[in-house]
Amino acid sequence: MRHDHPPDLAQHTVKLGRPRGLAVLTRYLRMDRMQFRAADLAGTDLQRLCDQSAVRELVRLAGLVKDARDSGRFGDGFSAWLGQALHAVTNRADEVTRQVATVRETPERALFLAAAVFEEVHADIVYAAWRRLMGAVGHEEEATSELGRTDFGARLKVLGIERDADGRLRFERLAYADAVRTYFWANFPGVRDDLRDWIDTSSELRGLTTDERVDVVVRFCERSLAAGRPDHLFDLAARWADRAPGAQCDPRAVAALELGLGHERLGGWFRRRMYEYVRSSALSDGLARVLTVVCRRSLAATHPDQAVVRLRYLAVRETEASQEAKEALLELASRDRRLYRLLIDRLRHGAGRNTSRVNPHLDLLTALLRSDRVPDPPRWPDLFLGWEAVLAQPPTELWHALVGSWLSAVVDDGTLEMALEVMVGATHGRAAALHRLYVIAYDWAGPAPSAARAAVANRFWQHIDHARYARTPLTEQSGAGPRTMEEAR
Repeated sequence: MRHDHPPDLAQHTVKLGRPRGLAVLTRYLRMDRMQFRAADLAGTDLQRLCDQSAVRELVRLAGLVKDARDSGRFGDGFSAWLGQALHAVTNRADEVTRQVATVRETPERALFLAAAVFEEVHADIVYAAWRRLMGAVGHEEEATSELGRTDFGARLKVLGIERDADGRLRFERLAYADAVRTYFWANFPGVRDDLRDWIDTSSELRGLTTDERVDVVVRFCERSLAAGRPDHLFDLAARWADRAPGAQCDPRAVAALELGLGHERLGGWFRRRMYEYVRSSALSDGLARVLTVVCRRSLAATHPDQAVVRLRYLAVRETEASQEAKEALLELASRDRRLYRLLIDRLRHGAGRNTSRVNPHLDLLTALLRSDRVPDPPRWPDLFLGWEAVLAQPPTELWHALVGSWLSAVVDDGTLEMALEVMVGATHGRAAALHRLYVIAYDWAGPAPSAARAAVANRFWQHIDHARYARTPLTEQSGAGPRTMEEAR
């Protein structure tokens, strides 16, 4: 958008470039409470990484140093931890390539991959995942019995996989599992569909905790995104969402879509696919719940306008899941005046086009216009447009909660009295609407109103009378409504 920059602002323009790599690494290490000296970061290999690598890679390097420290397996000083981390980011790919070249049999390669995807999971679960993976890729079961084959522990040892005291599996080398996953997704494209189906069922294995299930899904999603297969993530999210019992929301589906939305290159693909789904009449309740959570937690933070659009489609679907979308939408719009105006415009057009007895756009608009949903301070022109759309429809029970909320708000805060005049003005003097407002105010005040409620009701009626007199010929003005509380009774 260089053409959009006024020349007279050139002297005030500051160009933002890549931050110094060493400064980024140092800051992240200090955030992890690392104790080190400036001399510890003076190595040639590290300097080259800091100068040439993307910032996200430096953040990953700092994370690996922390992992090396926390594991307790790679020395007891910063230099040892940093050395392991540097080796992990520079040499792991070559190491994996050499090892896979020596592992020629399908069972061993399948175990290699299963252990990488299910790292830090109990060995029995990894074993079950391994057997499922061999079935997913079409490997024929060995003719010999279980006791006649190489035992599980021996297979693990050959592959450099160790079992800790708790029975959990991990690779002997730091960050090796990530390199293994990267290798298989990059070099075996023909089995990616099979891996998707394997993750679908294996992430449900008995004994996995919720966090472990999500970890497995995240590892799969990272590799699928790197391989340019966002459809695998969305397909799995839809499957898991549809199988979720009752009104539950599957955390695996949420994690997959949030990773996709946050991807630098493919985030737009996910936003478009979400838009297509929320507009589809075939959208299931399970996936609708997942999309609602994703819009509220992730999309609203980066693309709030698009979150409003998608939540609106979900909120007006008139299904069991639509109530959750409605609450998320109202909450999001109420926090931002620009989004509030955007939603009013969308809903009032929908309310005007829908002439059926059930009008979800009108219901949602009425809820949005209540006093407890309006950003502070209120923008009266926006409220006028919304009230105009609601009051243009035949009087309904929806009016009671809307009008009553504002009458009560004026009692509590006199600075909101403008609402009385604006609401009456939104009727454009229609007699049926004005009469209905009279009745609502009377019911709101009650048979023995307090002085404050009586005063607000009287002022409201005065605005109504003024609107009627302004549009009614003198010969018909005798039919005007009551001008005080006493007359109303």
